[in-house]
Amino acid sequence: FNQKRLHFQLCCVFIVDNREREEDSLYLLNIVSMSGGVKILSKTRVGGSNGGYYQRVQHESTSTCTPMIFGLYLPASAKVNVPVLFWLSGLTCDDTNFANKAGSRAFAAAEQQGIAIVMPDTSPRGEGVPNVDSYDLGIGAGFYVNATEAPYNTHYQMYSYVTEELPAVLAQQFPQLDTTMASISGHSMGGHGALTIALKDPTRWASVSAFSPICNPTDCPWGHKAFPAYLGSIADGAAHDATCLLEARDTPLVEFDTILIDQGTDDDFLDSQLKPQALEAAAKKCGQSLTLNRREGFDHSYHFIAAFIEDHVAFHGKRLAKKQRLALASAIPTDFTATTGKPIECHAMVAR
Repeated sequence: FNQKRLHFQLCCVFIVDNREREEDSLYLLNIVSMSGGVKILSKTRVGGSNGGYYQRVQHESTSTCTPMIFGLYLPASAKVNVPVLFWLSGLTCDDTNFANKAGSRAFAAAEQQGIAIVMPDTSPRGEGVPNVDSYDLGIGAGFYVNATEAPYNTHYQMYSYVTEELPAVLAQQFPQLDTTMASISGHSMGGHGALTIALKDPTRWASVSAFSPICNPTDCPWGHKAFPAYLGSIADGAAHDATCLLEARDTPLVEFDTILIDQGTDDDFLDSQLKPQALEAAAKKCGQSLTLNRREGFDHSYHFIAAFIEDHVAFHGKRLAKKQRLALASAIPTDFTATTGKPIECHAMVAR
């Protein structure tokens, strides 16, 4: 490649291909112009010469009262009004696991669909954040709820972070994104978060899917541990239990033509923790369409996610595109009574 050395007074020197000069220059300017303590920690081009950029972004969170880091894939194929897929990761994960282990396929699929993917952390982190010596409570295990119980209530406000603060940060700092056009997905604890967040506010989301979600946390050991610690009781966790939320309904959600779930049959947590059959029964009771793919021989790992993530990205891309078309159509005026029968005045300049 014909490379030219570009010098920037940022304590380093960048070597960039001519084709990437404009994008990388704009990126550097973007770092300088970001406000509110927002920093891009890293930026990596993925998916070949026509691919987009995966970035890690840090900001000061008003929800968790800590610095928070999220991953963001921005497609090269779309520059304005870019829809967003929110990905929520599972227990012990941070913002990087999905990108490192399934990102190559997910980002390529997102590029084809012209959508961005945002990957938040699973909990607050840092000095003063309460934690326990356990993988399924505390740091890395926020369960996507707003904790009401001490000592977690000061920092563990992950429901508000994902549904309110993070979309606002994205809209402010990345104006090419359209956060009103959003879908949500996740794995395990993140699948639980995706399902409950979508079911609690369905008009907000174009679609929802999950891999190996915790479908009925009020009836499994993970939920029995997390809900009393964060919310005060198991019963209070029902408002964040996908099975309970569907059981409380008499009718299906008109916003979702179906809910997509993939579950491995060799998952060690299938019977004790995940319980997709409970969600399946609740969906049948209220008439909600549920596409539950039981994948023979797959376990709970990221190998499973990587195997089918392209299907999920395409699932969301199709529904995000439909929602965008409907929004555009609704913005076109259909009432012409104010001008019917009246002369048209033309103010255009006519060439002479």
